Order: sequence, then structure tokens, then C-alpha cells
Amino acid sequence: MTASPYKVLWVVNIVLPAVAEDIGLTGSPFGGWLSLMTQQLAHLPDCEIAVAMRAPVNQFIKIERDGITYYAVPQRTTDQFDVSDADCKRVLQDFQPDILHAEGSEMAYTRRFMSVWQGPRLLSLQGVINGYAPYELGNLPILSMLNPLNPRRLITALALLANKKFRFMPRLKAELETVSLASDIMGRTLWDRAQAAALNPDARYHHCSRILRDIFYRKNWAGADCERHSIFIGNGASARKGAHVAMHAAALLVRHYSDLRIYIAGEDPTKLPLRSIKRHIGYPAYLRGLINELGLSDHIIFTGQLDSAEMAARMCRSHVYLLPSLIENSPNTMGEAMLLGVPVVAAYVGGVPSMARDEEEVLLYRADDPAMLAFQVRRLFDDQELTVKLTDAARVRARKTHDPKVNLQALVSAYQHIIGMERERAN
Repeated sequence: MTASPYKVLWVVNIVLPAVAEDIGLTGSPFGGWLSLMTQQLAHLPDCEIAVAMRAPVNQFIKIERDGITYYAVPQRTTDQFDVSDADCKRVLQDFQPDILHAEGSEMAYTRRFMSVWQGPRLLSLQGVINGYAPYELGNLPILSMLNPLNPRRLITALALLANKKFRFMPRLKAELETVSLASDIMGRTLWDRAQAAALNPDARYHHCSRILRDIFYRKNWAGADCERHSIFIGNGASARKGAHVAMHAAALLVRHYSDLRIYIAGEDPTKLPLRSIKRHIGYPAYLRGLINELGLSDHIIFTGQLDSAEMAARMCRSHVYLLPSLIENSPNTMGEAMLLGVPVVAAYVGGVPSMARDEEEVLLYRADDPAMLAFQVRRLFDDQELTVKLTDAARVRARKTHDPKVNLQALVSAYQHIIGMERERAN
């Protein structure tokens, strides 16, 4: 342990469930890692923890609960992803941390806090949008979609291009500025280490894997009692997530499995209100049209947003978990599937190879190859011996990667090192 107690301020981009109701909000099903790790840190005798949360509130709010100090920081009316300098300074002056630990590099809010704070700055990488940028359009056939003979596809393509140009691309510079402010960077894959080295070669890199949601350590895949020939996809909301590639693979799979079902967590684009702009343009509209064109309407089920218990239950009943993304760092849903023992097929992208070995723990394929995707799924559908071999090994790997005690110690060791270096420099 360090020579004296230390204080850590976490800067996060969501309101944590522990205090969501206190400020009149509904708790988010996302960010389970944040809640679990802050709660564990709060139980350490020499660590004092506070959490600054960007929130859609009208006034600054401070709440103390279960050994953690929470600050709800009002987001700006002119930019919902940012907050004021004054509120950042108010948090820092009130808590007076030894180290600022920011989660995620892509929001202006994070940059704001890191620019105001002059002490040690640890930045945990989630997604790295500078690394995601080439894949933001999901390798969709944009040029062929720009066809005036198909106005709906044309408008969808223009909407996707406009979204990338005016909403996504401006965030790249902001992320670069944020990463450049970090004295230390924390990641968990070879891919994010490469991104860190490219964006801020002077920062010290620390490895710390994620603690996943508790229920996934306790549940088990249904095995022989699963819904045969069913596939679960954890996110299909954007082109980068690759649901369209999965649809092309599904068109091949239904030739062999008439009972094929693909469950996709999230909003159903086929059931959006007529007045919803997403029903007519953008990626949801494209996906909706593709499902109809490929004759897959009876095979695709959108589950709506799932909480952790619902997600675990759906995964446990599925025959295969599929990660069709064009790029990922370390997808938590893949780790959760491995923990449960669900057979995994995943695209060989980003940090995925740091999470599992091909042909030993999971089956991988090239992200833009639906034929290979379909073939890998067929292998799991049809080969029980292969499935058992992979899932047994995957569970062992995942329990090691996502071990709560090991990862807590890795985080504490990083804090000790950073604060020790700062105190040595000050002396």
C-alpha cells in the first residue's frame, strides 16, 4: 500500500445506478464495470473514492452513499457532452483528489476535467474513436447506395455520410486532445495499447482488464437445453457493429436451418413509429430494408434494451453468441458470453484476439466475410465435440481475464505507482 491514504476522483460519462433515482433519472444498464469497481475501491481502507458524473440536471448535486461521494455535474445546454469549467473546479476543490481517473476518451466532458486538473491524470480507454474512424460506415456500399433511382437508399447514404462528417469526425480532434493530456493510460488489449502509443507516446501504459457484471459469474449456458440454431448479437445500433454482415450470413444459414433465429439486443427498426426519422433514413432504416430484402423477417428478433439479468438469460438460452462488429476494443458482451460458456463466433478485429484464441476458445472470421461467418456458425451448430472443447477453454480464459480480485489489485497497483511517482517528483 502507499505510505498514506489517497483520494481518487473518477470522471464518468453516465449517471451510475446507485444514485440515479436520487436525481430523478432512470439507472442505465450500461457501465456495470464502473459501479462494481468503485464499490470495491470504497471498501479499501486507504482509498477514498468520488465519482463525477455528467448528468441531464439543472443544478450541481452532491450525494454521499456507501463510502462514495457522487457529484452530478450539469451538462451544458449548448453541448450535452460537455460541462462548465466552474463545475469542474467546484468538484476538484471540494474533493481535492490525489489522482483523476477518467473513463473514456471520446467526450468533451472528459477533456474539460483533464484540462482543469493539474495533477496526475489517468485515462482509461474504452472505445478509441480515432481507431474506429475508418470503420464508422461499416463497409456499407455507400457509392452504390448513392443511386437516384432508389431515393430511400440515396437518402440513407447521405444521412450516414452527414452523420459521420458533422457528428463523428469533429470528435476525433477532441479525443486526441484528451489523450494528449493524460500522464498515464490504462487499457486491456494489444489494440488499445497500439492506439495509446500512436496518440500519446509519452504516456505510461497500465494494463487492467474489466470486472464484468456479477450475474455472468453465476449463470451457465443451457447447453443441450438451449434454443437450437439461435444466435445472440449484443448490439446492432450502428453500422460499425456489423449487424448487416450478420444478415448476409443469415441468408446463407437459413438454407440449412429453417428454424434459425437471430436475437439482437436493442431497438427494433422494423417497429419504429411512422413519424420516427430513424424509420426512414440512417442505419436502422438500412437494416430494416435489408432484413426485408433478404426475406429474413421471420428469423430476426429485436429484444429491446436488456438489463443484466435479461441479457444473461437470453445468452444462456442461445446456441451461439455472435460478435459481428467491424471494430471493437474489448467487447464486454463477448467476455460475458465466454464466462457463461456460450459458444462464441467473433470477427477478428481490434482487441478481440487479446480476449480469446481462434480455434482454441472461440471461432474467428474476417469481419467483412459473411460466408466465413456462416461457416463458423455451422461448425458450432453441428459439432457438439468442438463446441464443448471451445466453451470449456473459453470459460477458463474468461474467469482469468475478468477475475475481480486480480483486476482490483491491478488498478490499485496502477494508482500506487502513479501517486508514488507524483510524490517523488514533488519532493
